[in-house]
Amino acid sequence: MKIKKEIIVWRFVDGKIGHEKQSLALGNFLKQEIKIKSFDIFTTGILFTFLTKIKYLKKLPRPDLIIGVGHDVHLSILIIKAIFGGKSVLIMKPSFPVHWFDLCIIPEHDQYHGKGLVYKTKGALCDIKKRDKKNPKKGLILIGGISRNFIWDTDYIVKQIKQLVLNNPKIDFDLTTSRRTPIDFLLKLDEHKEELKKNLRIINTKEQKKNWVIVKMNKAKFSWITEDSISMISESLTSGQLVGILELKNNKGNRRREALKILKKEGWIFYDRDQNFQNKNKLKIFPNEAEKCAVWIKNNLFNSYQFKTTKKNG
Repeated sequence: MKIKKEIIVWRFVDGKIGHEKQSLALGNFLKQEIKIKSFDIFTTGILFTFLTKIKYLKKLPRPDLIIGVGHDVHLSILIIKAIFGGKSVLIMKPSFPVHWFDLCIIPEHDQYHGKGLVYKTKGALCDIKKRDKKNPKKGLILIGGISRNFIWDTDYIVKQIKQLVLNNPKIDFDLTTSRRTPIDFLLKLDEHKEELKKNLRIINTKEQKKNWVIVKMNKAKFSWITEDSISMISESLTSGQLVGILELKNNKGNRRREALKILKKEGWIFYDRDQNFQNKNKLKIFPNEAEKCAVWIKNNLFNSYQFKTTKKNG
């Protein structure tokens, strides 16, 4: 039994928001299970890391756990582990053999069946801890944008939003966009503002306060999300919302569409097929994958450690 005051975590970040949100979610839920001290290490590739960071890394406490997401951090994690020790956790299906890492957290839709220690998830890891009672008169419309996995069609998306809002007059919708949303989208939507103004409010991303989307998810019963926004879909499901999908045309060989097919088949998300845009799914409790992963890591990677838990009894 190893006795430690705290677990030292090195979190590699690559500047991509989607990646950083997942590793941050895992780190935050780990804090609920064990006492940790975390250090963020920015990297854009292995050469950058070693030329600019090695002196800094030598001054840090040696890691017990190294976490990363994204192809740019693969080599960094492996070489840092070889030099400094610690257990390596990668949140994705790696380019390298899975068994080179101590744990890989891989989505089910990647259909990995090879060697190595793997924890399979239904969606992205989300830093959502709260499940308030939802208001059935409130809804969110979350718009993504240009993506290599889908073909964006502004007219088609606006048409779906118009049908959604008009066919649900008793639901007040808040709509917001993302950094990827094409400029012409809001201009096109504005052409319909008179007929949609009764129950549609458009929120500029620049006007949003911190965690605006998460706060809204915890209040509104419904979310309708463009299918390119996998992380938003995962966050919405984790918060306990009923999730409808605004469809896009997909490119061939699209793994994200396969992920959505699984969620649809299992009844987690709703695709409108009769064009009335009324979500008929039954509410189910979607697993909080970040929380489950944190518990699994504590019980399996650090089961030989003795440490003081941060959870309160009762």
